[in-house]
Amino acid sequence: MSYPNGKKPRVRFAPSPTGHLHVGGARTALYNWLYARGSGGSFILRIEDTDLSRSTDENIQQIVRSMKWLGLDWDEGPEAGGNFGPYRQMERTGLYEQAAARLIETGAAYRCYCTREEIEAERGEARAAGRAYVYGGRCRALTDADAQTRAAEGIQPVIRLKSPQEGVTVVKDLIRGDVAFENALVGDIILVRSSGVPTYNFAVAIDDAEMKITHVIRGDDHLPNTPKQILVLRSLDQEPPAYAHLPLILGHDRAPLSKRHGSASLEEFRAQGYVREALCNFLALLGWSFDAETTLFSMPELTDKFTLERVGSTAAVFDNDKLLWMNGQYIRAMEQTELTDRVEEFIKDTPIKGLPGAAGNPTIAELIPLVQEKMKTLAEFVELTDFFFLPLRYEEKALIKLKQDEKAPAILGAVAKIIATTEPFDVPTLETELRVKAEAMEIKLGKFLQPVRIAMSGKTITPGMFETLAVLGREKCLERLTAAVQLIG
Repeated sequence: MSYPNGKKPRVRFAPSPTGHLHVGGARTALYNWLYARGSGGSFILRIEDTDLSRSTDENIQQIVRSMKWLGLDWDEGPEAGGNFGPYRQMERTGLYEQAAARLIETGAAYRCYCTREEIEAERGEARAAGRAYVYGGRCRALTDADAQTRAAEGIQPVIRLKSPQEGVTVVKDLIRGDVAFENALVGDIILVRSSGVPTYNFAVAIDDAEMKITHVIRGDDHLPNTPKQILVLRSLDQEPPAYAHLPLILGHDRAPLSKRHGSASLEEFRAQGYVREALCNFLALLGWSFDAETTLFSMPELTDKFTLERVGSTAAVFDNDKLLWMNGQYIRAMEQTELTDRVEEFIKDTPIKGLPGAAGNPTIAELIPLVQEKMKTLAEFVELTDFFFLPLRYEEKALIKLKQDEKAPAILGAVAKIIATTEPFDVPTLETELRVKAEAMEIKLGKFLQPVRIAMSGKTITPGMFETLAVLGREKCLERLTAAVQLIG
């Protein structure tokens, strides 16, 4: 693999802590991580918190937590440190002040004293003329005397870049090819607000230069920002990094993915019982593919096979059904000890926390063999097994089915006799006895076991019935059979 200037890649994931880490950001982080790990480069986590009104420490902690859960470790950034820190923009303000002063000194930037009212008047004129608004450059040639007058009026200036007014700025995008932007439409962008806080495009450009970022891999919603950042870098005599803008992610209705399409944040997916391997695999395929056949990739395989050349430019559709299927594939392929550990971690926030293994209850390890083949999410462990731990509650659908089954009383009575006398009380013996009884009563096994299933669990879908009876134990089985008979009269 060849690198710009012969240097190994340095890539960064730079979230804004104005909310939780969502699908789009997670995919961006994953692609950067895969590119760095596959090339032997460095992956940097940088927090872009110049939006003071919305950035919070809580969101930073959540982003860090989600990154760790996904398994995306970073070489530099919060908690890891590094030679190019600090890694929060609002701790780097001294760098931005120095850069702004340098640009003013060289004439590449200027102080703009235009008031909000003057800017709004210009915007109104642009709207009336049916054109996009670009700052008119009123303060470009402001004399020192005029500047002093406006300052004396108490106007706090912004600092603007003196952008080229002709020609184009070309973004050489590794995914989209060359994309040209007319400089006249870019305009004199604001570098520093009147409050002294740097703007996003100014801080990002300086940080990328100072941190020696070689590749900027991010969503294509940032493409309009790229010519602005290139102009900032050139005004500072810095070479821009290589850019790669990832395709948009759409919902099932082909609209941009949003909260209304379902789970959006990584925390939500985790709470719903998705496993990190499946989510990483799924996110990798939202824009990238290795071939037309392969769907399931381990993280080492993704690291080995991922290239920017195989990232497409067309929007990717977030398919919830495919993610659920993929999650089930990973769960079923897990070693039982690993799945047990994942479930133990997951149930800490569920109604059955602390109950497995307590007071004669079965352990998670005992139940995993019963339910692994049925599980598509970790949450389904709780749905499939809660009746082992919690007081029995009948689902409405199950109760109706039980009461409408004319043969249910006879079946439950016959099964109760078998449960009371069968020795040894294990799966093979129970299966043999119940199959024989079903045949004797001339009832198909599935129909024979259905009222038993409902009596034991309150549900119509459970782990294997013979295994369930053996794990519940003779005493609890008899109690539930008796209760079901009384219930249906």
